[in-house]
Amino acid sequence: MKKYLFLLFFTSSLLLNGQYDKHVERTQLQLGLPLPSVLFEVGMSKNTTTSLEAITGFALRGCSGCETNFGINPVLRGQYRYYYNMERRLRKKKNISGNSGNYVAALVAYQHGHPLIGNLYTSTTMGVGPVYGLQRTYKRGFFYRLEGGVNYYQDDFNDGILLVLAARVGWAFRKKIRK
Repeated sequence: MKKYLFLLFFTSSLLLNGQYDKHVERTQLQLGLPLPSVLFEVGMSKNTTTSLEAITGFALRGCSGCETNFGINPVLRGQYRYYYNMERRLRKKKNISGNSGNYVAALVAYQHGHPLIGNLYTSTTMGVGPVYGLQRTYKRGFFYRLEGGVNYYQDDFNDGILLVLAARVGWAFRKKIRK
């Protein structure tokens, strides 16, 4: 049930996009690496966005004397971001296009335990928690994003608190380009 509520919340929030007097982009699509990912971000208010990201997670297990297994698992992440330094960046004549700014966000993540490719089955995991991040997008669309925070997770066997660290580089495609 939690999975369906998560998907319903983010799908409906991506469709809601009212008047546009915002510092954030109306919509933005990002293709990221090092793990291939696709992120769709929608501006909700002047400084807030919601995003939905599909990532291919990679798991590897092996040891001397045992068989090496791997799995490529689907990961779905949703965020509600508040970009808190857009006004200051504008005053300093810095770039805010492509949602270049610092943010705090609520993160919800879901990883399915059955691999798309491979034979390493892991636990299905659901997590939620706050993160702090910064994102910078350059004129031709290259971006980088760094995030850190904590996450309460629950899988098939355990639950607890995890440290969340994420780094992503890639290409951003957006509707509106600002200087």
